[in-house]
Amino acid sequence: MTIAQKQLTPQGVVSGFDGRTLLSVGVLFGCAGVAVVLGGMGWASHLGLSALTLAILLGMVMGHVPGHQRWLTPGAIQFARHTLLRAGVILYGARLTLAQIHDLGASGVAIPLLVLALTMLAGIWIGTRWFGLARTQAVLVAAGSAVCGAAAVLAVAPAVKAQPRETAVAIASVVLFGTVGIFLYPWLYALLAHAGMAVTPEHFGVYIGSTMHEVAQVIAAAKPLGDDATNAAVVSKMVRVLALAPLLVVLACTTPAADDGAVSTQSREGALRKAAGHAWKAMPWFAVGLLGVTLLNSAGAIPAAWHAPIDAIDTAMLACAMFAIGTQTHVPMLLKSGVRPLLCAAVLWVGLVVGGALINVGVRWLMG
Repeated sequence: MTIAQKQLTPQGVVSGFDGRTLLSVGVLFGCAGVAVVLGGMGWASHLGLSALTLAILLGMVMGHVPGHQRWLTPGAIQFARHTLLRAGVILYGARLTLAQIHDLGASGVAIPLLVLALTMLAGIWIGTRWFGLARTQAVLVAAGSAVCGAAAVLAVAPAVKAQPRETAVAIASVVLFGTVGIFLYPWLYALLAHAGMAVTPEHFGVYIGSTMHEVAQVIAAAKPLGDDATNAAVVSKMVRVLALAPLLVVLACTTPAADDGAVSTQSREGALRKAAGHAWKAMPWFAVGLLGVTLLNSAGAIPAAWHAPIDAIDTAMLACAMFAIGTQTHVPMLLKSGVRPLLCAAVLWVGLVVGGALINVGVRWLMG
């Protein structure tokens, strides 16, 4: 279990499965199956609702049902949000090839990295200067917006010595706006098309992947736009996810020590080694797994007959993860988060949507 997974596990949740947890996992798969079936119907396609979008909507409804915890245990939610999500992302590599990644060009890598760097810097400055947040709180909100949502918040928390309350608040802040993005981005694409502005699905996919919060939210937002947009969005998102490890080292080395005394060279070297070890433990290995499966698919090692079953299993896993995320996105949690972190996350979200679009256009113009 990674550092992030250990921190996310609620108190009292024991690793492993008992009968009640297994039953809850069955309920999760059943609800995800309903979303997949509904997503395949004509009315859903007409409204631009994919199976993943319907899954998170269904989860949000279930999350507000009194007593839903009796048949959706924290252990089952943890399993879906992390194990199934990461497995689904890895299997998604069966839909990608190196040729598709190459077609994105250097801009497909430069754009998400530039968005990440500017969001981190702006988030820390805005959080501390505009809203008076503690540096650790501002860093957590910025990391969730810049890298990969709740997973980034959980991975960054130990590096900046954040308190559990600060971590929970940052997660609630970024989850809200990432969820809104699932519905906003397909609408923006349709609006651009209606206005006669030619935007290729691949370019819009990079825009989605470089500016949205969670991996699952990226896939859910891009799905209604087609496979080309989804593939580009996933590749762009993985660039940001893989940047998490070096970001952890930078944050750990730039976080002020607990005391105000002089720091020796030896202690700095020790801090660097500790930060590197933390980055290794928090490394998003599922992104490496995605690359590995993509290499296998590019080499023709995955038989053509296997693609349909793999895609079906992959969609089911991702739908289950989205449903689980939806159950955790409820109003009481957001109301307890406080106003200032939410406002900071809102400003960063607007910056990602508007500023991210300008960065996408500007980088492509500069790089031809």
